[in-house]
Amino acid sequence: MTADFIPDSEFENTPNYPTAFGITFTPTISGVLLGVLGLLSAGALINYLVMPAWEANQTLSTSVQEKTQQLEQQGAIRKQIQDAKDQLAKAKQKRDQVYGLFANEKTLNTLLFDLNQLIERNNAGLLAARNTKLNACPVYVRQAFTTPGGAQEFEDRFGKLVAEAKLHRFKPSETGAIVINDGSLGTPIDNKLKRQSIDVEIRGNFNQTQSIFRTIERLQPLILVRNLNVKVVDNKIAEGLYEIQPDGTIRYLTNCQPDNQITTTFQMDALMPLTDVDRKAIQAIQQAPKP
Repeated sequence: MTADFIPDSEFENTPNYPTAFGITFTPTISGVLLGVLGLLSAGALINYLVMPAWEANQTLSTSVQEKTQQLEQQGAIRKQIQDAKDQLAKAKQKRDQVYGLFANEKTLNTLLFDLNQLIERNNAGLLAARNTKLNACPVYVRQAFTTPGGAQEFEDRFGKLVAEAKLHRFKPSETGAIVINDGSLGTPIDNKLKRQSIDVEIRGNFNQTQSIFRTIERLQPLILVRNLNVKVVDNKIAEGLYEIQPDGTIRYLTNCQPDNQITTTFQMDALMPLTDVDRKAIQAIQQAPKP
C-alpha cells in the first residue's frame, strides 16, 4: 500500500493580518504601535491638559503666598499704626495733665478772689488771738477794749494789738500776657510759654506772712514769685508798751505788745501755655525775612 505525502501547510490556516504601507501588522508590531500611540497620547495629555493645570496651580500658589505676606505686612502695619495712636493718646493725656497745672483765662479771672480768700483764712483766729493777748495786758488796756471806740483809740495810738492780714495791692500788668522769650526761665522755655505778671502787696504779722507764702503754692495755676521785698511797718511807739509800777520802776509789757506789721511786695507770674494764635504769631516772626 502506498501512502501519499501531504504538506503541513495544507493543514494550517494562515492568519490574515492587515497590511498597510508595506507593513504587516502582526500582534507584535501592533502591540508596539499601540504602545507608541499610548505614549504619544499620554505626552499630548500631559502637554495640553496637565501642564497648563500645573502651571495655573503654581501661579495660584505663588499668588496665595504673596497675598498672605501682604496680609501679614498689613497686619503688622495696622499694629504699628494702632501703637502709634495709643502712644499719641497717652502723650496728649500727659500734655493735658501738664497744661492743667498752668493758668488759663478762667483761673486768671478768679486769681484775685482766690488770693484774697487765702489771706482772709489767716484772720480766722484773729479774735481769739487778741483775747489771748489781752489776758496778759494790764487792766487799763483790757478796759480800753471793752468798747469799740476804746479799742480804736488804742490802735490809733499804739498800733494793732494783733495784726490783720490784708491784700493791699493786686495789679495785673497792663501789657497782659506776653510770650516768654528772654531766657529768664531758661532758653528751652523760650517761645513755649507766656506769663501774666501781677504786682502784689500784702500786709500782716510775721506768722501770717509766712503762712500766706506757704499756701500760695496751693493755688490752682502755676505761680512764680519774683522781686520779693519785705519790710517792717513802723509802729506807733518806737520803744514799745510799758507800765510804771507803784515803786516807780518801768516794766516792759512783753506779752502785751502790738504786733509788728510786715509789708511784703512781690511780682507774681502766672504761667500759661501758648494758644494757636500765639504759635502762628511766633512762626510768622521767625519766618519773616531779616533786614
